[in-house]
Amino acid sequence: MARISSAPKNHSHVGKGIPSESPGPAVGISKLKIVAQAAKRQQTKTEHRRGKLLEKLDDQLAMVQALIDGEIFTRNRRVWQKNEAGERVLVGRVKRTRPWYWMSGAGGCYFSVWYGSKVVELRPGMTAISVNRREDLPDAIRQIMDAVRFGELDIQIEDVAEKGTAELRLKAPAKQLKRAS
Repeated sequence: MARISSAPKNHSHVGKGIPSESPGPAVGISKLKIVAQAAKRQQTKTEHRRGKLLEKLDDQLAMVQALIDGEIFTRNRRVWQKNEAGERVLVGRVKRTRPWYWMSGAGGCYFSVWYGSKVVELRPGMTAISVNRREDLPDAIRQIMDAVRFGELDIQIEDVAEKGTAELRLKAPAKQLKRAS
């Protein structure tokens, strides 16, 4: 004999726009236009690195322009933080940006290009650009930005980026060995 359960069935979906039984396959989407979508184009490593460097160069350009204009340069970033009520809110926080330029004692000005924590060699053995006055720095930075956009520094950027990851790969096993001891 079949046993009949007296437990109530959950019919919470009934009457809420969800049919209790499926009407059949593809009745709901049959009215929609379905197409095959091409895969979204991903950035190459080189394009990603160019974009990162261009963002940093843009910050340096704004920083130099603020220096020339006699203003203070600040770069803000958005971070999540809890307020007094314990709710998470977005707030602006000043992000420290280090200048890539420096003044010489003779009155000249130098500018180096950094990728991460490494200086990019612009030519073999040469890592800085020299300008006579700090007012000439914005033009030099714009020229560097154009060189990055056109891929003139791709090899140098790749060397610095790959050198950094290779060093990290070499350091990681040493740290694991120390922990195991």
